[in-house]
Amino acid sequence: MKIVHLADSHLGFSSYSKLDEYGRNRIEEMVYSGFDQVIDKIIELNPDAVIHAGDVFHHVRPKIRPLYVFQRGLLKLRKAGIPVIIISGNHDAPKSYSQTSPFLLFKGLEGVHIACKYKYKRFEVGDHHFHCIPFCLDPGEYSTEFKKIKREGRDVLVMHGLVESLSNRRMRSVGEHELSDSFLKSDFDYIALGHFHGQAQISGNAWYSGSVEYFNFGEARDHKGILQVDLESGHVKRIPIQPEYMKDYPAIDCSGMRSQEIAGCLMELCQEDDIRDMMVRITLKNVNRAAYRSIDQSRLSRLGSSALYFKIRPEFADEEEHLSRPVDRRTLEEEFSFYLEQEVGQSRIAAAIKSDVLSYGSMIMKRAVSARQREMLDAS
Repeated sequence: MKIVHLADSHLGFSSYSKLDEYGRNRIEEMVYSGFDQVIDKIIELNPDAVIHAGDVFHHVRPKIRPLYVFQRGLLKLRKAGIPVIIISGNHDAPKSYSQTSPFLLFKGLEGVHIACKYKYKRFEVGDHHFHCIPFCLDPGEYSTEFKKIKREGRDVLVMHGLVESLSNRRMRSVGEHELSDSFLKSDFDYIALGHFHGQAQISGNAWYSGSVEYFNFGEARDHKGILQVDLESGHVKRIPIQPEYMKDYPAIDCSGMRSQEIAGCLMELCQEDDIRDMMVRITLKNVNRAAYRSIDQSRLSRLGSSALYFKIRPEFADEEEHLSRPVDRRTLEEEFSFYLEQEVGQSRIAAAIKSDVLSYGSMIMKRAVSARQREMLDAS
């Protein structure tokens, strides 16, 4: 039996400020286009089944567009007669039992098997048993759900999370859970993992497929694509989907450089490489603050105008001294109170209403902070 393993599509992800001619975020459009290319490649490969190991969506409450793109892909696979096994990940799983999973919209589709309710599910597809453990609310529940598995031969495990051996590569996203290396049993024919965005073989039979797209510069050197797996032989083949489009250049040491020399280095670097439609980051080490600030910024803007994203990250020579200076740290409420004192002192706010303004303003800020925290929990 041959399968395709993918994960971490993050449909709905958008970032940076570049828009296309229709006013749509270009990164978000690239994510949709990449997913369409994945579907076309799967149909070309014609496997016996497809596994998506979590984080189909970037948000737990996806908008209409990502839902539509995913549905369109599912229907194309269904028309091609290719069964699909899906689990929820930390991004697209609700963080409480009271919320509804977006995957319920796709339940009941013929040939589509979904595990999204924080519990182990077993699906028989072809001649194999697919043991699926989706995102769980409590990290301790993974061990409980894993113990429910009864291996009968021809078994595939599907999970989403960061295995212990990659704990130094934490993504620090909300709901990120660590998976015990004890789950990586050798008696599974294959273990399909999701969450880590780089393609990686964790043990003889356990792989992260990685994501197709680049989501941050920490992934610049990762292998991207999907995996084609022969469950009989155990052979795994990496399938790239699109050319690499993220470049994180090695840091340039700018010790003693003047502004013209720094600008010249940047110009030379970008002329050597074609950065059109690329996501580019250039780090400047030991750069003099005054020299960097005197660089013609419009010249730098023109330099990166053809890139999808262009970032120059200066690390100033006096940064350590600058960071070691004492910082006046106040809470948000203390900062607001200090601001009101200044406004009253300059007669811009009447002293008689200061306490009322402070009370009302503090209440509004607390509500805003609480709403933002809930939003981050749901969306991350």
